[in-house]
Amino acid sequence: MMWFFKKKTISSLNRPLVSVRMEAVGGQGANSAGKILAEAAVLGSHYTGNHFSSFGSEKRGSPVRSYVRFSPNHLPIRSTSSISLPDLLIVFHESLIHSRNESLEGTNQTTDLLLNTPHLPNEVQLPKGTQLKNIMTVDATSIARRYGCGINSVLLGASLHGLSEIKKEQLLITLEKFFNKLPKNKIKNNVRGFKAGYKNTEIKSFNSQQASLEISEHSLPHLGWLNAPIGGLVLSPGNTVLKDNSVSRTGIAPQFIPEACCHCGFCDMLCPDYCFVWEKDPTTNTFLLQGIDYQYCKGCQKCISICPVEALIPAKEEEIPKENKKIHLFSSSTTQKIKTLWKDHHWIQSLKELTPEGRNLSFEKKLLNLKTYLKPDYSEVKLPKQKKTLNKK
Repeated sequence: MMWFFKKKTISSLNRPLVSVRMEAVGGQGANSAGKILAEAAVLGSHYTGNHFSSFGSEKRGSPVRSYVRFSPNHLPIRSTSSISLPDLLIVFHESLIHSRNESLEGTNQTTDLLLNTPHLPNEVQLPKGTQLKNIMTVDATSIARRYGCGINSVLLGASLHGLSEIKKEQLLITLEKFFNKLPKNKIKNNVRGFKAGYKNTEIKSFNSQQASLEISEHSLPHLGWLNAPIGGLVLSPGNTVLKDNSVSRTGIAPQFIPEACCHCGFCDMLCPDYCFVWEKDPTTNTFLLQGIDYQYCKGCQKCISICPVEALIPAKEEEIPKENKKIHLFSSSTTQKIKTLWKDHHWIQSLKELTPEGRNLSFEKKLLNLKTYLKPDYSEVKLPKQKKTLNKK
């Protein structure tokens, strides 16, 4: 147990109230991590506190936020509102701070950031205006893959450096109790990942020069009564230029072997996010010659299970050639065009400038169609002439 004393935990004693926010996507275990941390604080340490999570559809890749509040001073905690000013912010994948600007909202000079990344704390680049107290980094993805555990177990172990109010033994007991229905070897793997997460965490004070990134935000247009979308409309299809599912991968992704491919299309039929890039030859036959657009691949590996000729195999992220990750469904010109229109909220008025191919490659036709995205203007609708019919007696 001597490994526990090898690193100095950030001093955070005498805090009457501690607020923790976890930023993740579905499948990374942020909701479970929040439950474990809250139980260790309330039931294990006898603090007052609560936990709740915020998420939409419960599927892999969808945004998830988990909140934990606890008071070592036993202050009454009745609020179940979201945590806007976290004392500890845990980000489950480094790309979230670049692809989801709201991940860092509310951070200030008293906030400690725990980031899942292979980089050292002084190598982390953050958006302009970011303020933090300390940066902690741990390569939770690699550790989880090495020990066969969840990313959440690794990050919980690392979180001890920013939560001196929680005893390591108590958090570990709670984690084991939470996973007690798993096979014994799985419980052991999560315990090993927890310990490795603590041992391999790097800590450094925040340097304001690290907050130098220019990141533009792409959000939906402002909606009101004049342009409210029709109910049931999918505003964010599976693979728009604004989507990035790479954060969902756990270090393993499908690798395409073109020499073995028979172009049957089974992978494309099973892929939930249409990641595969196809080509047509002069005879209009379609071939899977290009491969996978990894921007949309979330590592579900369904394509691997369905491939009849092993043209798709599981591979470690670092083993996939970089040139393979440069393949994209959308051309750079189309991508930039859509991002600019989306950012400036002028895309509805400028649709005619896009080619039909650009429309198909950027958003669903129904989304881009003015008459279906907006409430229809019936003055422009030409109703078919009704045929006169004779009533037969």
